[in-house]
Amino acid sequence: MSAPNRDVYILGRIEQEIIEPVVRRILKLNRQSEDLDINLYINSSGGNGYNADAVIALMHSIKNKVNTICLGHALSGACEILASGTGNRSAYEFATIMFHQTLWEAEGDITNLEIQAQQGRRFRDAQIEVLHRATKQDKNKIRKDIERDFYLTAKEALDYGIIDSIIHFNKTV
Repeated sequence: MSAPNRDVYILGRIEQEIIEPVVRRILKLNRQSEDLDINLYINSSGGNGYNADAVIALMHSIKNKVNTICLGHALSGACEILASGTGNRSAYEFATIMFHQTLWEAEGDITNLEIQAQQGRRFRDAQIEVLHRATKQDKNKIRKDIERDFYLTAKEALDYGIIDSIIHFNKTV
């Protein structure tokens, strides 16, 4: 008898149509067994920050450990999801990992622009807090690093604390 499939995939941009089935599958796997790990495979250029936050909140609100695995790239919000895994966090040895401050679009009258700017700062501060808790890096270091695209190799992500292990290329497989 084979083990049950406990795999979930974020493949593509983190938009509603990608994240909704991810959330549903994680919740279903949690209901089936709270004792077995869930494997969340990521290959994403990022996307909507609120959707990324939904996945992170879900991972931290269930009893299952969620192992996060970066296959090719985890950029922007996908990097935050990778770093926030509650089990083992890993990346393929040739993966590209990147975080940056949220890209924020605002429009409207001056009052609404001020409100949106305040929300943008709150969102950036929450990003810094998530990365701080996940990596144990100093918040001031993260605040500096997040100002521009901060690309990392798998080895650099391991050293930074975004992942716990590297999946090495094995040409004999």
